[in-house]
Amino acid sequence: MITQRGLMESLNDMPTYEPVGHRGTRNVRLINAEENGLFELIHGIIEPGGAADRHCHEDSYQAIFILSGLADVTLGDGKPRRCGADTIVRIPPGVDHQVVSLGPDPLRLLVAYAPPLERTGS
Repeated sequence: MITQRGLMESLNDMPTYEPVGHRGTRNVRLINAEENGLFELIHGIIEPGGAADRHCHEDSYQAIFILSGLADVTLGDGKPRRCGADTIVRIPPGVDHQVVSLGPDPLRLLVAYAPPLERTGS
């Protein structure tokens, strides 16, 4: 029998972390690798002027759904593209990407990785 204990919680009660190579970012793991092993779901907030500096994930597909705010998103060798609420960004494994929060409000997003990222620190 499955109980509700641990299956429902408030985002505000969950621990936050700032990934390596990110500035002005607060992430919360909503679903982590230990829970299901198939994918990872993150809620992220990037303050105005903050960024996920250019990087790539060699083995994971990444999808970003922008909940609110404004960002310049760069994929591969492309030029930055202005993205706002309700934008979906799909990033195949091995594609360099960068996300810069433009403000004036924080950028709020959901990020999914499949398979989950290997953790190096937090």
